[in-house]
Amino acid sequence: MSIPVRPSSRFRELSKYINSLTNLLGVDFLAPKMEFNYRTWTTIFAIANYTAFTVFTILNNGGDWRVGLKASLMIGGLFHGLGKFLTCLLRHQNMRRLVLYSQSIYEEYENRGESYHRTLNLNIDRLLGIMKIIRNGYVFAFCLMEILPLAMLMYDGTRVTAMQYLIPGLPLENNYCYVVTYLIQSVTMVVQGVGFYSGDLFVFLGLTQILTFADILQIKVKELNDALEQKAEDRLLVQVGASIKGAPNRQRLLLEVIKWHQLFTEYCRAINALYYELIATQVLSMALAMMLSFCINLSSFHMPSAIFFVVSAYSMSIYCILGTILEFGYDQVYESICNVAWYELSGDQRRLFGLLLRESQYPHNIQILGVMSLSVRTALQIVKLIYSVSMMMMNRA
Repeated sequence: MSIPVRPSSRFRELSKYINSLTNLLGVDFLAPKMEFNYRTWTTIFAIANYTAFTVFTILNNGGDWRVGLKASLMIGGLFHGLGKFLTCLLRHQNMRRLVLYSQSIYEEYENRGESYHRTLNLNIDRLLGIMKIIRNGYVFAFCLMEILPLAMLMYDGTRVTAMQYLIPGLPLENNYCYVVTYLIQSVTMVVQGVGFYSGDLFVFLGLTQILTFADILQIKVKELNDALEQKAEDRLLVQVGASIKGAPNRQRLLLEVIKWHQLFTEYCRAINALYYELIATQVLSMALAMMLSFCINLSSFHMPSAIFFVVSAYSMSIYCILGTILEFGYDQVYESICNVAWYELSGDQRRLFGLLLRESQYPHNIQILGVMSLSVRTALQIVKLIYSVSMMMMNRA
């Protein structure tokens, strides 16, 4: 008979797996102290290399603004990757502290009964499903971007590059220079792909725990409701005015709900503070990349920019979809609190519950620059803005 895996062990292994990916880029966010190594410097070199060559290509466009526009295509991706890299370097301790805190929650609540154990496992399964979707999307998109230059070269001899920058002294017309350019860009693409994927995972590791905390809160509310319903049933069996047993237990359950909601709120606030700039950079930089790709393809079809448009839209949408899922989680928390049989509480307990109810009406949603919620609704507004700005730019061109 197989022994069921404990949720805390699954969470620990999942954290180590995500850390192993970020460690490929020289960032070990589970280490007590951040240390630079050769992988860190390789990542910094790849970022600097891409930035320098892109600026060179934009400035040396031969008088054709379309060449400069194509060279600037992946600047959104640069801001995206740079935001994640700097977040890992500058907020390493806060990231590590939140992961270890979540780990302690799993270790404590997996021993509190089958309902908690099952909920923790379901939340890990949910995160694994999200990871699979992200991984498959990035692998397909980046493999397509790598294969495209080779496919076009074999098809009709056209020499294009996956990334739209040129390297000084390496003209694409020369076979040797083309191979060297392709290899250098391939290294940059691998760093970019691993960075995008691992960066999304450590952000989602923190964000999805909001749903875990929300599910635990709903279990605690259910336990309180069960106790209050039992009180209503016991009232039918005792004389009028007689005390009903279980008052200390009901008081304990109410205080647990209140304390856990405070913890839930503090965790949401901490996650928002930690990833506030990163999420804004992620969404807005991908929106910039989508706009540039769209403008390029309005003038004439350009396969690399069309592919990167899909990558950018995909990368932005997964964040906005998760934001919408989190909003549903907040709504479920509020609904479960509203469904508490408050009329079975004592006078003092009702005053405490009133404070809890008022606090639950103002959840700490994940915000983009403090003005837009992270949701599919916001993504649609951004897409409309991209279309309007692109049309305006092309009409003036």
